[in-house]
Amino acid sequence: MSWQVFRKLIFLPLAVGLGACAADGQSNLATHFWQAETAKTERDYRRDQSYCSEMHQVEPTAPITTDSLSFEGYRNCMIERGYVLRTY
Repeated sequence: MSWQVFRKLIFLPLAVGLGACAADGQSNLATHFWQAETAKTERDYRRDQSYCSEMHQVEPTAPITTDSLSFEGYRNCMIERGYVLRTY
């Protein structure tokens, strides 16, 4: 088998596979984040986010629509704790 044939059989599928993985990872990137208006630690944020999620039955890793009552309550809870929802 020649080097050119070997290269096509091995490298092309590998490149396509890696490209698909890279493209797939890009589609799951967050577009919004919470930013504290005053100095807060990462521990403060985790505590506040956890509290608001539990109070309003929002699963941080599950999709949620922004017009749902759960999200509205969660958003208001985070705002009350001094955070602003920002976009990238």
